[in-house]
Amino acid sequence: MTSSTISGLLDKLVEDTQNEVTVEDVVSSFEERGFGPLLLIPSLMVILPTGAIPGVPSICGITLFLVCIQLAAGKDHPWLPKALRERSVSHDKLKKATDKARPYISKMEKLFTPRFTAMAKKPIRSVIAGISGIVALSMIPLEVIPFGAALPAFALALTAIGIAYRDGVVVTIGLIAQASTGILLYQVVAMA
Repeated sequence: MTSSTISGLLDKLVEDTQNEVTVEDVVSSFEERGFGPLLLIPSLMVILPTGAIPGVPSICGITLFLVCIQLAAGKDHPWLPKALRERSVSHDKLKKATDKARPYISKMEKLFTPRFTAMAKKPIRSVIAGISGIVALSMIPLEVIPFGAALPAFALALTAIGIAYRDGVVVTIGLIAQASTGILLYQVVAMA
């Protein structure tokens, strides 16, 4: 395994750390791919039934917007508050979690592989992040439709997976899904 794969990056993280592993260690080891998980987690919260809870799509949309803006600004890895950066887990727990996640990560890596990588690298990635930030904000007005925010969340989840795996094909599919969000938003505004 190489460090170009997610499993390779996790193995390298386990090898290079001892005792306690901080969130900052994890984010730094994932380089610019650290944005992928930070975009994926709030997106999934909106796609899953938790997205039906009033306010959740708006909070997740704002969070996604803030992460996208950092990515659009050309940051190599996301800025996190000090309290979150310094949170840590023992090396043993990290190793156990990595071992437990390995079969799932391996399956993901078979589906999502580095291809058409220019779409997941600077400067194109910065433009995509700017567009994604606007789409993330669209979750706020789309919250008035039950599960209406799920479409932009799904589009952003695809884009996040593409960034994490440097899979430009998945990023492109995510962008197409983001464009359909614009159509839905136009229809919602036209009905109002």
